[in-house]
Amino acid sequence: MVCVAELHSHSTASDGKYTPEEILLRAVNLGLSAIAISDHNTFRGSAIALEASKKIDVELTVIPANEVRTHKGDVLVLCPRLPYEEPPKDPHELYEWSCKRGCITIAAHPFHIGRKSIGAYMKKNPMDFDAIEVWNSRGLPFLNWPAIRFAEKYHKPKTSGSDAHIIQELGTSPTIIEAEECDAETIISSIKKGRCRPTIRYMKLSTLYGVVKWSLHRRVSKGKKAI
Repeated sequence: MVCVAELHSHSTASDGKYTPEEILLRAVNLGLSAIAISDHNTFRGSAIALEASKKIDVELTVIPANEVRTHKGDVLVLCPRLPYEEPPKDPHELYEWSCKRGCITIAAHPFHIGRKSIGAYMKKNPMDFDAIEVWNSRGLPFLNWPAIRFAEKYHKPKTSGSDAHIIQELGTSPTIIEAEECDAETIISSIKKGRCRPTIRYMKLSTLYGVVKWSLHRRVSKGKKAI
């Protein structure tokens, strides 16, 4: 079975524009097999989406996820079920925490300039990551190439994600996963085994306009709150 999964997205639980419920419905309409709502430093977006998926009974797997902002950069954590504890902010401790709970760690946009990227740490500690996000459609394309080369050098599974903050981005670069079932536990196991491949796709110009508009809106809102 082939599972088409969006492994990197954000909702109103952190800095995204749309609610977890809206993202869930968008993912269904796109025909995705699975969605990971990976809000910054919280599993709350995933928890809301999981509850919503039960209420409306959709054929879509919600993977509990969190983009943890560690002391060295951003790491995606995907879990088979919602954890009860907050993950640590040290990247090595985060890896050990994830292993104990059947979760996996994915280096998010590891070499993207101007973002909280973990590439410098990853170069010295490649074993602290189960997979590498080699294609993040939010960044400039050439910033993804070092991640592709790194993953190939260390034989790491390659994933991709839209890093969506507005729903128009969702599904731009899903990860294609070979799995017996498209449930969270099997998807995570398949990624860890390298039974996955990234989708190399670019963001549409119309979507880019929406991204810039949302980013400016957030900056203005933050500025008003600071006054």
